[in-house]
Amino acid sequence: MAGTMTVWSKELADHLGSKRYIVLFALIVVLSTMSAYQGAEYIRNRTTASFINIFSGAQVGFSFIYLMVFFGPIIGLALGFDAINKERTSGSLSVLLSQPIFRDSVINGKFLGGVTALSLLTVSTVGIMCGVAIPVLGFGPAVGDVSRIVLFTLLTVLYLAFWLGLGILFSTVTKKTSTSILMSVATWLFCSIVITIIATLVANTLAPIQIPGMPTGGGMGGGFNRTRVGELNITRITQSQEYRQAVQRRYTIQMSIQRISPANLYDEAASSILGTSGGGFGFIGPEAGTPFRQLELTQGLMTSWPQITAIAVALVVCFAASYMLFLRLEIRAGG
Repeated sequence: MAGTMTVWSKELADHLGSKRYIVLFALIVVLSTMSAYQGAEYIRNRTTASFINIFSGAQVGFSFIYLMVFFGPIIGLALGFDAINKERTSGSLSVLLSQPIFRDSVINGKFLGGVTALSLLTVSTVGIMCGVAIPVLGFGPAVGDVSRIVLFTLLTVLYLAFWLGLGILFSTVTKKTSTSILMSVATWLFCSIVITIIATLVANTLAPIQIPGMPTGGGMGGGFNRTRVGELNITRITQSQEYRQAVQRRYTIQMSIQRISPANLYDEAASSILGTSGGGFGFIGPEAGTPFRQLELTQGLMTSWPQITAIAVALVVCFAASYMLFLRLEIRAGG
């Protein structure tokens, strides 16, 4: 345990003093402050919104949740992609292991140090957002909102810790930092962007939405239902049961595919914990007309429990794989 705490304190000091961490922290603070102002303006323009919507409300679609969905993987992977192979290549890892310290203490300390740095970043960012929004709105969070904010912060730490664990895994299985960073970038692009494109294409293919009365070729012929003034009766069409079923079927297919991505799981869980109906970034679901339907905290937790469990299991799998590989890793002086 003493060895673990020694490595933990060293890793934490290295993270907090590194230019990489400072730049990432500054970037997140700036973007989060802008997001807080957006959320505050959103609340001021909508009487039904509460303080909690500073994290989920946005005037131009750039909320704090979306910020974490997109930039969260970068933060976690940036702290972990060279945690092992950099020291292994430089030879400092062999020097460290020549000391009276166990291998498991090294990997445990590195992971705990990264998680602590991410926790400090998350808590500080959430606190800054609340500090920015309170003077703008003229009121603070209610008692129930405080509980949601705390749970949301813990969820964000868990989400970032998963990406840290994945980065450490890449750093363990590869000898060169260039390889691990390429794997990290590829994984980030797939989970944040590519999976949405694939899910959309598959959903469009398996469940195409055909507007009733529209010719199969998609032309603007006389087959359309029209009002007496000659305009398309889009409102009546979109309110039809057939159209709603088609949208729901397409939405279900796309969401099932996008749940492969931890980013989507976080999006859904965060929206539920904050008490808003949401999830499914990159696609407008059947409830898009009421994007801020309030949920009770217990309902939000029950709804988000599968997503939270999936992220936690993925974190455990990544760290366990890194742990086992590191214990069997051949480490020699000079890399």
